[in-house]
Amino acid sequence: MSDELTEKVVYAITILLGGLAVLAAPLSRRIGWLLLAAGIPWASEIIESGTTTLTLPTDIFAAIGGLGIVVYLLFSPSIIAEIWRSSLLRWLGAYFLWMGITIAFSTDAVVSLKFWISQIAYAFAFGVGGYLYMRNASQQGSFVLPTVLLLSALGVLGICVFTHISLGGTKDTVERSISPFMREHTVYGAYSAWFFTMSVVLLALTRNLMMLGAVVLSGAALFLSYSRGGWLTALAVLAIWAFIELLRRLSSTARFFLAAMGGLFLLIAGVFIFSYNPEILQLQIRQKFGEVGQHFASSFDLKSNLSNMERINRWFSAIQMIEDRPIFGFGANTFMKEYSAYQRSLTRTPVSVEMGEVGGAHSEYLTAASELGLPGLFFLLGIYLTSLFVGLGGLIRKGPPELRWRYALFTLPLLSYYLHGFINNFMDHGHVAGLVYLHWGILAALQKEAVSSPYAELERV
Repeated sequence: MSDELTEKVVYAITILLGGLAVLAAPLSRRIGWLLLAAGIPWASEIIESGTTTLTLPTDIFAAIGGLGIVVYLLFSPSIIAEIWRSSLLRWLGAYFLWMGITIAFSTDAVVSLKFWISQIAYAFAFGVGGYLYMRNASQQGSFVLPTVLLLSALGVLGICVFTHISLGGTKDTVERSISPFMREHTVYGAYSAWFFTMSVVLLALTRNLMMLGAVVLSGAALFLSYSRGGWLTALAVLAIWAFIELLRRLSSTARFFLAAMGGLFLLIAGVFIFSYNPEILQLQIRQKFGEVGQHFASSFDLKSNLSNMERINRWFSAIQMIEDRPIFGFGANTFMKEYSAYQRSLTRTPVSVEMGEVGGAHSEYLTAASELGLPGLFFLLGIYLTSLFVGLGGLIRKGPPELRWRYALFTLPLLSYYLHGFINNFMDHGHVAGLVYLHWGILAALQKEAVSSPYAELERV
């Protein structure tokens, strides 16, 4: 499919979902919001003017939805108090408050201010909106949202996979096939890993042919993304889920023994992989699994793989920036304009740029620390750890199976992003930001439900 035709599809989706949401909102705010959320997977940067890029439909939906929710909250002080009682949303509020403070110390206050406002809009529209949607949702309504998101994403993935195969399905044609939805194949990997994980959970829950098709399509997209980070995080999350389900069925002694053995295995495997000659490892894997296997094995090559070496260069630059401005950082969304001055000849690679106007820190954590200072990283980790405590705790805790399925649906895809965040950063992309804030809001609502649940005081199994 040509870029021109794809852009027309995005415009049509924006008008259709936005129009239906406006018409539905007076009759049912929940349905109106659900229609806006359905637009998140279609986020595309197709309108550019100077230094400003408009992402459709999510930027418009975030503005409309965020403003609508703010107005609603102004007339609902009891809900504001309820939201404040959520530890996850308090962490999010503290994160945004600190981001706002750092604008005064930013090296480009205009860029940081615009990013701050846009992220707040996304947080209200999809994060607080997700909380309001889930807070009183029925069991059936709880599963409608992930199903709608997945079906919407399958439209995007279907276009990308079809276009990619028509272009030959090679690594060199990935970025042409995903335009205008994503800028680069690593974003495609994170996106497809997110929905592959969600589709696997829904398949395990429903066991129907439609979800089997969703697993196949999202799995094909993930494979064809040629994103090693996407492959690794999807495999890791599914392994963690299987490990949790196994632990739930064991005695305390057996759990401890299995966890210790698992940790020992990971330690030995890590030492072996990173101490083994990467060229020999890639050659051996290529002989058995072909070029794709070699590409996967190159994930652990820190000596000759240019992609990995450039990541180290960006990480080193970010660390230098943190040392220079440890408290307030350089300001939100400024890393790409500042890091070039902190590159060193020791870590530079043939693909390093002279003037850092391209790319990010390749780490969500180092991005936060370099742009918002160490306090910014602290607040971000507070959000991540609280959401994992809520989500993984819900998977382990005793309770009805339906509740555990909800935790799985809204925790495991988020965990895939947290793991991917060690080697990439994507919160400036509309679909990623929308999904992350939405899942935070849903987990905050599940946290509220767990507190009032009769199962809240039961022992963990």
